[in-house]
Amino acid sequence: MISRILLSLILAVARADYGLIDIEKPPSEAGKYVAIYGPVGNTNTTLEKKPFVKAKPFLACKPLSGVRGSIVVAGRGECPFRTKCANAEKAGAVGCVVVNNGTEIFEMGGDLNEKPLKIPALMVNNQTGEALLNAMDKHYSVVGSVVKYRRPPFDASIAVLVLMAVGTVAGGAYWSASKERLGASRYARIEAEKGEEEEEEPAVLNEYFAWGFIVVASLGLVVLFYYIDYLIYVLVFIFCLAGAQGLFLTLTSFASSTLPQSVIRATYKLPQIGEISWMNTIVTIFAVGVAAVWGVYRKAAFAWILQDVLGIAFLLTLQRTVQLPNVKVAGILLVLAFLYDIFWVFLSPFFFQQSVMVKVATGGNSGEAMPMLLKMPRLMDPTPGDSLLGLGDIAIPGLYISYLLRFDYLTESHWVFGDSCSASRSKATSTRIGFFSVAMIGYLAGLVMCDVVLILTKMGQPALLYIVPCVLAPVMILAEYRGMRHSLWTGATPSSFCIDVSPAFPLS
Repeated sequence: MISRILLSLILAVARADYGLIDIEKPPSEAGKYVAIYGPVGNTNTTLEKKPFVKAKPFLACKPLSGVRGSIVVAGRGECPFRTKCANAEKAGAVGCVVVNNGTEIFEMGGDLNEKPLKIPALMVNNQTGEALLNAMDKHYSVVGSVVKYRRPPFDASIAVLVLMAVGTVAGGAYWSASKERLGASRYARIEAEKGEEEEEEPAVLNEYFAWGFIVVASLGLVVLFYYIDYLIYVLVFIFCLAGAQGLFLTLTSFASSTLPQSVIRATYKLPQIGEISWMNTIVTIFAVGVAAVWGVYRKAAFAWILQDVLGIAFLLTLQRTVQLPNVKVAGILLVLAFLYDIFWVFLSPFFFQQSVMVKVATGGNSGEAMPMLLKMPRLMDPTPGDSLLGLGDIAIPGLYISYLLRFDYLTESHWVFGDSCSASRSKATSTRIGFFSVAMIGYLAGLVMCDVVLILTKMGQPALLYIVPCVLAPVMILAEYRGMRHSLWTGATPSSFCIDVSPAFPLS
C-alpha cells in the first residue's frame, strides 16, 4: 500500500505555470514544446518571435556573451538555476531556458529571499532540449515564441482511469466468486473436466492481519522515506515479479476457460523433468517477456501500457487468491487504510518536514517513478504528466467488494452476473439489488468525488478518503434494512440461504 493518492504524482506541477515554446523558423524545425516557468524569473512574461541561442559555455555558470536580445538555452548542472539565468540576464538575454537531464520538468526554485529576475526562466526536459539544440546546430537562426499555457482542469485520462479501476474491481470480484456463482459441486465438475489440478484454497485474512498489515506498511513507508533513492530499484524488481506472476495466472485461467481441451492438455517432454504443458510454457514466456520489457524500457513513452497490464493482472490475481471472511475484517482494513492515507499524506509533514507519502510516491531523487500505480497519459493537453491511481486504492476495496459478491451469491441477494447455484430462488430475491452492486456504485461515486475535489482544489487527494465511506456506509444501511447485518458482519450463512449440496460427480 505504497500510494493511495489519485493523481498525486503530478501534485508538484499541478499549480505550475506552463509555457509553450513555439519554434517558427526555420519551417523544417517548427514545433511546439512544453516548458515550466520557474519562480527564479518573471513568470508573467511572454516572448514573441525571438531568436534562440545556445549558451557558451553551455552550463552558463560563467558570464555569457553574444546573447543580447535572444533566448538563451543552457544545460543543467554545476551551479544553481538562478546563477545560469542571472548570467543570461546580465548579458542582455530576454529569456532563459534550462534543459533538464531527465524526462521530467519542474519549477526552478531558488532562495525565497532573493528578488526574481526580470527575464522569464523556463525548464524543458532532455527530449525537448535535444530538439532545440539540434535545430540550433543545423541552422544559423532559430526563431520562436514563448507563451503562457493554462492546463484544462479536467482531462479525459481521469475518466479512463476510473473506468479501469471499476472494471478491475468488478472483474476480480467475478473471478473470486467462481465457486459461489457456479455452486461448489458444479465448479468441481468443471475443474475436473478440464483435467486441471485442484487449485489452492484462497488465503483468508483475519483481523490480526489487518492490524499487522497497516503497522508493517507504515514501518516500510518510513524506511522507504529515508532510503527511497536505493530501494526504488527493489520495488521495480518486486513489481516485475508480482506483475509477471499475476499475468501468468490470469492468462492461464482465461485460456483454460476458452481454449479447446486438446490445446489445454497438449504437453511436451524434457529430460530429467518430464511432461510440461505447452500452454503454461507459452504463457510463462509471454508474462515474463512483458515484465522484462517494462523493466528495461519503463521510462519509454509506451511503458505505461505494460505497467497497467501488469498492475491489473496483479490486482485480479490478488482478488482471486486472497479473501476476506466478513465485513468486520474488511471494515477494520478499510478504516485503517483510510487513517493511514490521511496521516502519511497530510500529517506526516509535521513530523518529517515533508509528506512521507508524496516523497516515496515520486521516487525521491532517484529519477524513478513508483511502479505500484495505474497510469494514463493526459489526453487533452500537450503538457507532460499522467493521471495516476495507486494500486492500493483498487486492491483493498476490491477485496471487500469481492466478499460482498460471494455473500450475494450464497444469499441469493445478487442482481448482476447471471445465475447462482440454486435454480429455485424466488423472483423477489433474484431481481433485487445486492450488496455487491451497492458497493460498486459507492466505489464509483468515491472515485468521482475524489476527482471533483482534485479538480476544484488542484491538490492531490487520498482516494480512500472518499472511497471508504462510500462503500461501507450504504452497504451497512442496506444490511440493517434487510435484517442481514449480523450475517454480513460475521460472515455467517443461515441454513435458509442457497447452498449447493449436490454431489461433485454423478453417482449413477
